[in-house]
Amino acid sequence: MDMVDVAFALRGVSIPADHGWRLFRLLAERLDWLEDETEAGVHPIRGSRAVAGQIFLGSRARLMLRLPRSRAEQSFALSGARFELGNAFEVGKAHLRPLFAHGTLYSPFATTGTPDEAEFQSTVSRELEDAGIRCKIICGRARRAQTQDAEIVGYSLMLHELSPEHSLKMQATGLGGGRKLGCGIFIPHKSAAAVGA
Repeated sequence: MDMVDVAFALRGVSIPADHGWRLFRLLAERLDWLEDETEAGVHPIRGSRAVAGQIFLGSRARLMLRLPRSRAEQSFALSGARFELGNAFEVGKAHLRPLFAHGTLYSPFATTGTPDEAEFQSTVSRELEDAGIRCKIICGRARRAQTQDAEIVGYSLMLHELSPEHSLKMQATGLGGGRKLGCGIFIPHKSAAAVGA
């Protein structure tokens, strides 16, 4: 699966820390194919700091979509859009970022539909085994997010000692549910030490 990240510069002050559901709905209104594109994912937006349920958008804040390469150019239609997510923000130019193999991957929020940590880890292990992925797992802090009518629960998750092939496969496919809401999307990480952060 040929997947890439499309990164857009952002201009704005702050957005809610729990923004996955509302952000996806706004993006789907602009990209009429996004909801039905099964491989697509929307990275959670990371800010310069978080205070009282808000994250502040510094100069390095990015809106990032993980997409099949065939959809990347179509997503450029977001450039110039202005969205209201608590406060208004504008979407700037798009840049393609190819995925690269890294032995340690991190997802700040992965969900398998259970709040129980032991059951979560068991489901993750089973999904990895079914996918033929061999690696070590570190489960981090519990996470919660709100959709229109339900709460999503999960944990931060790190996979390490991945082979290059398995690293790229996990970045392409993700793990668990809620991919369009920012869940189960993996990015390279320097070490396994900060999974609880």
